[in-house]
Amino acid sequence: MKLLLALLRSKKKFSELCQAEIKAGLEAISTGNWQFRFKAEGKEKLSLSQHIFNALMDNLAEKQWQLSEKEKEEQLLLAEIEEAWAMTDKEGKILKANPSFTRLFESLVIEGKYCWQVIRSTDFLRLWEEFRRTGDRKEGEIWIAQRPFLARIFYLKKEADKDGKIALLLRDISPEKNLEKIKRELVAHISHELRTPLTIIKGYLETLEEEKLDEVSLSFIARIKDNVDRLERLVRDLLTLEELESQQELVAREKVNLEELVRNVISQFENVAKEKNLFLRLELPAEIPSVWGDAFRLEQMLTNLVDNALKYTDKGGVTIRLEKGEKEVLITVQDTGIGIAPEHLGRIFERFYVVDRSRSRKFGGTGLGLSIVKHIVLLHGGKIEVKSSPGSGSTFTVSLPI
Repeated sequence: MKLLLALLRSKKKFSELCQAEIKAGLEAISTGNWQFRFKAEGKEKLSLSQHIFNALMDNLAEKQWQLSEKEKEEQLLLAEIEEAWAMTDKEGKILKANPSFTRLFESLVIEGKYCWQVIRSTDFLRLWEEFRRTGDRKEGEIWIAQRPFLARIFYLKKEADKDGKIALLLRDISPEKNLEKIKRELVAHISHELRTPLTIIKGYLETLEEEKLDEVSLSFIARIKDNVDRLERLVRDLLTLEELESQQELVAREKVNLEELVRNVISQFENVAKEKNLFLRLELPAEIPSVWGDAFRLEQMLTNLVDNALKYTDKGGVTIRLEKGEKEVLITVQDTGIGIAPEHLGRIFERFYVVDRSRSRKFGGTGLGLSIVKHIVLLHGGKIEVKSSPGSGSTFTVSLPI
């Protein structure tokens, strides 16, 4: 009985000792003392719980050091990134930002503020609200301190956890914009300089055609004239594109009757369609309201789309469809032509981008038609989309606000 009582007393004492040791260790950790370890005093040896605690502290200290080193590396990396970078919580409150972000807004107090309080831009606010609504990665051009920036907003986790951290990236695109402006001005200058010589050359060729020349000479003149015509189209398209890119808004605005406009364009291409034995038709399910815009530019847009559709269609034909949406009118140009491979779809609206160079050269294409179309659509506050696959034709859909 005495032995049992002694055993119980020693067990209770051991338990109290363990609790005291654990409490002392936890107090050390709570104060950030990662160097705390139990040490043997005198002839006494460390208890099992002290050994376990010391081993645990060694492991935790190693992990803490690794995390600290990783954080230092991240801070150094962020400091070297030229782009302005910030991380926010799900509500948009800034948790951290790199020096580039702080310098951009000339403020030492960034953390703790909401991103829209720091980035005072209506374009950014619209981008942020769209991101929060959809959860999808967003990017767009915004203006800060009279400079253009490309803003990107995305969740740091790939699974787009809507409770996760959000990254904001701002890149100054002023140099790119300035370079684009220089290129546009150079192209416009060269185009203007080419117009007069081309007109003179064409005049001489037409004079030579009236002379009594042999067939070989006449064929040479015809080839030269074809190339002069192609250069004239290129110059005309370049000047058109330069004019569109320099416009911030439409110069001419009027009520445009789209049905009338489409029928005018169809009448221009009826003979071309007949020569290729293709159909060219208009589908009009219901009455279409007028839109505010530049009638000349809208006709130019549709002309380019129909011209392209007929060029790249050998069987079947082209359908133009007008439909009324909730707040927009949809203009669809659908062909049964050769189609466009997926890898080209993202680039077909770039200037000079050509999917099939040999076919484009055959038809005298300049590679600027779709770029002109895109700029006309954007000037009208609209959108353009394309769906296509090889052998299945292409469908271009333009939406214009009512």
